[in-house]
Amino acid sequence: MFKMSQYDSISVERRWQKMWKDEEIYHFDPESEKPAYSIDNPPRYTSGSLHLGHATGYSLIDFAARYKRMRGYNVFFPLCFDVNGTPIEVKVEKKHNITKLDLPREEYRKLCSEYANGFVDEMTHHFEILGESMDPSIYYQTDAPYYRRITQISFVELFNKGMVYKAAFPINWCPRCMTALADAEVDHKDNVTKLNFIKFGIAGKSGHVMIATTRPELICTCKVVAVHPDDKEKQHLIGKELVTPIYGRKVKVIADPKVDPEFGTGNVMICTIGDKDDLEWVMKYHLEMEKGIDEAGKMTELAGKYVGMPVKEARAAIIADLKASGILVEQKDSPQQVSVCWRCSTPVEFLQVPQWFLKTLELKEQVLKRADEIKWYPEFMKIRLQDWVNSLEWDWVLSRQRIFATPVPVWECEECGEAVCATEEQCYVDPTTDAPPVEKCPKCKGKLIGCTDVFDTWMDSSGSSLYNTFWKRDDELHKKFFPMSMRPQSHDIIRTWAFYSILRAEQLEQSIPWEDIMIHGFIMAPDGTPMHSSVGNVINPIPILENHGADALRYFAASCSLGTDHAFREADVTRGKKLANKIFNIGQFVGRFFDSKPSKTGVFRESDKWIISRYSETREAVTEYLDQYQFDKALKEVESFIWHEFADNYIEMAKMRKDPAVKYTLYNVFLRSIKMLAPFMPHVTEDVYQEHFAKYEKSKSIHIMDWPSSIFVDEEAIGIGRAITEITSAIRAWKSEKKMPLNAELSKVEIIGEDVLVLEKASQDITETSKIKDLIFLKKAELKEEIVAIKPVHAKLGPAFKAQAKGIVAALSALSPKDAVNSITPAGLKITVDGEKMTLAQEFWEAEKRLTLDGKTVETIQLGNTLIVLEI
Repeated sequence: MFKMSQYDSISVERRWQKMWKDEEIYHFDPESEKPAYSIDNPPRYTSGSLHLGHATGYSLIDFAARYKRMRGYNVFFPLCFDVNGTPIEVKVEKKHNITKLDLPREEYRKLCSEYANGFVDEMTHHFEILGESMDPSIYYQTDAPYYRRITQISFVELFNKGMVYKAAFPINWCPRCMTALADAEVDHKDNVTKLNFIKFGIAGKSGHVMIATTRPELICTCKVVAVHPDDKEKQHLIGKELVTPIYGRKVKVIADPKVDPEFGTGNVMICTIGDKDDLEWVMKYHLEMEKGIDEAGKMTELAGKYVGMPVKEARAAIIADLKASGILVEQKDSPQQVSVCWRCSTPVEFLQVPQWFLKTLELKEQVLKRADEIKWYPEFMKIRLQDWVNSLEWDWVLSRQRIFATPVPVWECEECGEAVCATEEQCYVDPTTDAPPVEKCPKCKGKLIGCTDVFDTWMDSSGSSLYNTFWKRDDELHKKFFPMSMRPQSHDIIRTWAFYSILRAEQLEQSIPWEDIMIHGFIMAPDGTPMHSSVGNVINPIPILENHGADALRYFAASCSLGTDHAFREADVTRGKKLANKIFNIGQFVGRFFDSKPSKTGVFRESDKWIISRYSETREAVTEYLDQYQFDKALKEVESFIWHEFADNYIEMAKMRKDPAVKYTLYNVFLRSIKMLAPFMPHVTEDVYQEHFAKYEKSKSIHIMDWPSSIFVDEEAIGIGRAITEITSAIRAWKSEKKMPLNAELSKVEIIGEDVLVLEKASQDITETSKIKDLIFLKKAELKEEIVAIKPVHAKLGPAFKAQAKGIVAALSALSPKDAVNSITPAGLKITVDGEKMTLAQEFWEAEKRLTLDGKTVETIQLGNTLIVLEI
């Protein structure tokens, strides 16, 4: 096409990143009259370096932001960080080999803050080198008093509405983090444990009943034993009392249909509390709650001699004792799913610890209705939210027994337990250090003690749409911008961030939080397996950025369709780098054609009208895809058009021209094409724009220009253009096959077919592109096929005719083309060998033929119903 140069992606990207920052290209203007497009950007968690999933996810969000900015929207895309919660505490405790109990609260909080904030500058830099168009002028982080204030005010409103309450209800508890967990914070892992077959005595009688349990350490809290009501072998036990081993407690045998008679022995030990089944039975039968395990995951005094032991040690010790006494009869492997903390993977216990709850169950139907008002991309992801909401059985546990998070703004009476909530004016407030709104308990005049609990991190996160729209900061701006335009997030937090955000918007604003929700998947290792640091297959994106550039990595991100997990493909990054280099070189070529902005003058050839029409069609398709967040399909359309139709075909037709029409076409089609590519590959498109177009367009950046419009669509020109490209491509391939230079001139080419006469309009494009001296279009032509020689098939002649084969070869060589034609019969070829006539079957010879047109030798290329005849 033309001489290629190498695009220096790294230096180019750094130059434009600095310009965007210095010129404040991406700043949001709250006073603007433009329609707003607000993104509820996921605050990046500050607990470690950037990984490939972040690079991909935030690039997808950036595609939407850049596209909407070019569509004329005032884009709200905040730079933000999540600086809160248990994950940071876990890492700090590991780093310093401490627990939250080892330091004063303020000192512990300071360590967490220093650790988390230590990543902010590095992460901000990572966003910059990725080419993210986040706006630092609307920066926030969730540990800041200005953000925590909004969380606390939302709680105050819910408290005053009677939507929150405190109760001692059994909840998920992480002994390692020493805090309550919501169901959504509990993960499940496959495990194989031991099913222990243990003898329970029968009160007042000899003999025993065998019970199988995976949790012998909870025998100390056994309340009843249950059997299935239809289990005939167990009917005689119902109503009797059994005696627990070690502790000698009498427990009644009941019948319950939830018992699985096929599991273990069919006799189930119900304790307080081993799992959710236990919890369900405890609530159903109003059993007394006893605490065998404490908040630190150690056995309580109820466990007797095992008191103070961690659960795992206590289990081993009690099994050993049961074996020694002959009470443990047998052990079998038993597969199970273990509930573990989502952050530290410690097995979760059910404990009855007083907690703050937000009423959730009574709003399930309303949340589902609001979910239906939101547009889901992709639509099928809404099912995950619906399934989660329908599965909920308990209200949301708001409180956590941690330190580095937003404090619950409540003081409680030391005497009667009355709760006094902060006022809106007080927030942000820390009840452990700040005074309550009243001096004494309003109920009994007792002393008020500050609550030491903090909020679940999702209480902060689910208020992001409120904070972003100036809730409780500027009423006019809040009305203007709420609900937000779009929430982007991964599918794994639909049950947390998406659900809680919809719930809170309904409770506080009786509204949806955003109009659209865009759900992306995970990035997997190249072999399709999840990436984990423990496996050693995590891919660090920074070397990719340094070696290939951000545009190349963003190309990979754009190839990932929404809602689906994708294996990392380095080939896509390489392809992205090649595309960036291609765009740069096209710019170098196109830029030679104009020294001012071309006007729409001159005579437009069919090739001009074709490429303009194809651009316009591509623009419509790309726009429709981007409106639906289908970035992969949009990029595919843009790339295919620029690379194949514009570069490979149109430029080949245009490169020898200098007329006004070609200048207009090259300028407008290429500029508009790189505008379509700009959301995906912002650096190379900015570079090409600044070098070749900025002096004529006067816009400071391509990224704040208007989205390109269509020019026109000429259906006839599209058909002609398609035929031109097929013909010129076929001739180019034919020349390559013949090892001819591509610029070698062809004396005469005839294009033959019923519908080819319309191509006469494009004869100049075809002749100039394919270097044809004489081009003729014909509906029909008489091609003749001539035999020029008869060739022997030696591999078959020798074995069949042996000594006679030599004479046959001589006879074939002596035949003139004319004689050969007259000698061919259906049975074969008549020849004379050594004076004897014979008919030689077709398998022993072949006719060498040539095509002629008007007596001249030609070759042909068949393209569907069109024949290209090339004179040699």
